[in-house]
Amino acid sequence: MDALTDVIKLLRPATVLLGSMSARGRWGVRVPEQPGPTFYFVTQGRCWFRMEDTEPVELQEGDYLLSAKPLSDSFLSEPNGQTELSDDAFKARHTVDGEIRVGDAGPGPATRVLGGLIQCDPANADLLIGLLPRLVHVPATEQTAVRLRTLVPIILEEAADTRPGRDAVLCRLIEVMLIETLRREAAAWAPHAGLLGGLADPQLAQALSHIHADVARSWTVGELARRVGMSRSVFARRFSEAVGVAPVEYLLSWRMALAKDVLLRGRGTLEEIAETVGYKSASAFSTAFSHRVGCPPSEYASYLQAGRV
Repeated sequence: MDALTDVIKLLRPATVLLGSMSARGRWGVRVPEQPGPTFYFVTQGRCWFRMEDTEPVELQEGDYLLSAKPLSDSFLSEPNGQTELSDDAFKARHTVDGEIRVGDAGPGPATRVLGGLIQCDPANADLLIGLLPRLVHVPATEQTAVRLRTLVPIILEEAADTRPGRDAVLCRLIEVMLIETLRREAAAWAPHAGLLGGLADPQLAQALSHIHADVARSWTVGELARRVGMSRSVFARRFSEAVGVAPVEYLLSWRMALAKDVLLRGRGTLEEIAETVGYKSASAFSTAFSHRVGCPPSEYASYLQAGRV
């Protein structure tokens, strides 16, 4: 079982297109704060991108960005430029043909940026934040950017369409976008501990596949180590360093993620859910769930809707 595919499936990502911005001359805008990861495509021209407390990044036409926590994302015509629009002013900005126009009104070359918000299933939306580096920048010259760029016109077409299956198609397209982005990061060895760090190591990736293929199994560190041809101590250390948690902790966290997803959809009895995720009884599952999530499984959906978990 592919761990990354499992996680993406559980997230059920969808997108809300934030729109397109067209800019000329000298300009600087701060994008309104968003509630989830946001992607940007530079569809024309060039510009600079800056997050709070970071150095600006130069962007060229065809570049792709994925911002994990878009609290103060800014686009600028020059690296030391100042943002001239507040959040409220940006939201209220006049649009022409669906584009927000900023900068000089002259006939010079325009820079265009398309943005979209990725929304995930609320039960496990935090998993995506845990997967992502704060910023992913894929230059246009990379093969990944070429593949991502082919999705843009299809996403735009589907977002503007009303044909049956529109939402399903958009979800699948965003899943492809995320997988392309995340496996690129895994291949480059993600600079922070997490699932991507584990997937970057072939032996640890194999161990993660075993866990995901049989989540109900009572996996031990020793058994996982033997499966991937490592000593127990080396495996435990490498797994913890790369993934950020011990193997058994990862297993328990993944069990809870699956359980939250099932509970939110009201599928199955507590006994059935307990068996599916590796607990011998409903009471054992309820105790573990309450301890890790903060509320009983029978009350989870109402707690989530009330914003209490």
